[in-house]
Amino acid sequence: MSLLFRNPAVLLLLTLTLSLCSLGARAADTPLWPSGSVVYCVYPSIFSPERNLAGVTAQLGRLKALGVTVVWLMPLTPIGRPVNGHPAFGSPYAVQDYFGLSPEYGTEADLHRLVATAHKLGLKVILDEVLNHTAWDNPLVTQHPEFYDHSDANPKNSASIQQAFSYGDVAQLNYAEPGLRAYMADMLRFWLTRYDIDGFRFDAASNPDGPSRKIPADFWLDLGRQLRLTKPDVLLLGECETPDLALQPFSLDYGWRLFGALKDAANGGDASRVEAAWRSQNADFPSGMQHLSIQDNWDTPRDVSAFGGAAGAQAAAVFSFTCTGTPLLYNGMEIGNAGGSVNPHGPINWRGGDPRFPGFYKQLISLRHNHAALQSGTMTWLPNSAPSQLLTYTRAEGGVDFLVAINLSSAAVHSTLKAPVGTNWTEVLFPGGAAHAALPQISLQSQDFAVFQRVPRPKLP
Repeated sequence: MSLLFRNPAVLLLLTLTLSLCSLGARAADTPLWPSGSVVYCVYPSIFSPERNLAGVTAQLGRLKALGVTVVWLMPLTPIGRPVNGHPAFGSPYAVQDYFGLSPEYGTEADLHRLVATAHKLGLKVILDEVLNHTAWDNPLVTQHPEFYDHSDANPKNSASIQQAFSYGDVAQLNYAEPGLRAYMADMLRFWLTRYDIDGFRFDAASNPDGPSRKIPADFWLDLGRQLRLTKPDVLLLGECETPDLALQPFSLDYGWRLFGALKDAANGGDASRVEAAWRSQNADFPSGMQHLSIQDNWDTPRDVSAFGGAAGAQAAAVFSFTCTGTPLLYNGMEIGNAGGSVNPHGPINWRGGDPRFPGFYKQLISLRHNHAALQSGTMTWLPNSAPSQLLTYTRAEGGVDFLVAINLSSAAVHSTLKAPVGTNWTEVLFPGGAAHAALPQISLQSQDFAVFQRVPRPKLP
């Protein structure tokens, strides 16, 4: 990277120029996230025995065969170390150098090889970027202290830089500083162009949510415009769930509302709140906005724990892959990985997985890919006689209908679907699954599910 383009004054001029050129861009120009996507999050440190990029590249063919379409790489930058009394916890979200690649992960050639291999397989690659804060040993702390929040309002005093939220290992950036905005835009263009990356996932995009967020909405909107000048179809995923950032610039964000309601239903809560969360989500956001279907990630316990065991995790997965969201697989979910809790650092034991999971996920993802109804079809909630336990809904498009019933509770349920469902439904059986009663009656054991498909009979000549 040329030193010229690390100069904040030059970067600011470039940013302003690009902003003026893109004033005519509208939020409607934001590329929509592909509706058939299956996102797979990789933490290279735990993903393979090699704990590096080569170990990820070696498994890309397996991910392709599983049905993954987008590979999300957690931060690849060097991780901050303790300095000047500030701690470090080994978090990949404590960025020591925005332009650097951690030597523990390999070389630039290794990343080029990973991206090229993914593209050859038809996979897209997005990088995780942390724009809210840096590690305390990031050179910006001393070279550009004005980029940070200060306790004494002195932007030149490195000693008064404030930590981000309650995280003692990272320093809070301040987006009131134009030079920081220019620096970040240039940094992201660097990764897009140097490695042919397809997009980004942005950590803490709206924290705290609302007008007081640390990274303001006008920065995000302008950043999206600038990145689309570099790559018109760039994929942007924001760790947020806020309407004013929807399509401005994120076409995919986090479905936290649904995740919370789904997890509550699996832990004794009222299942009807899942439908309420879905309706709230759809009412608040513009058409075309998509939400990540979450059941496991870096910041949560493994789903086999959070949802009460293997059966609960599979029932939650059926919802994630048949509802209107974009499903997320966090590395190891496809084998029922139970190792580690929040912020796991232990390597995944690929030989010690649950044998019930690989075939289940293979069939579930294939079902989604093979039917537009499960990707972009209309979702209609069906009333049932046990709404506190049972989720029932249909997905429909192109003459193909699916009816899904999920019981996340710890008790068996027998229910009647109150809406007319017609005839000609055939249950889709999964590995180890058993057939259920004929509709409109449905009987499910605890943490059980049933998926039915209906294809219209051909008309007689």
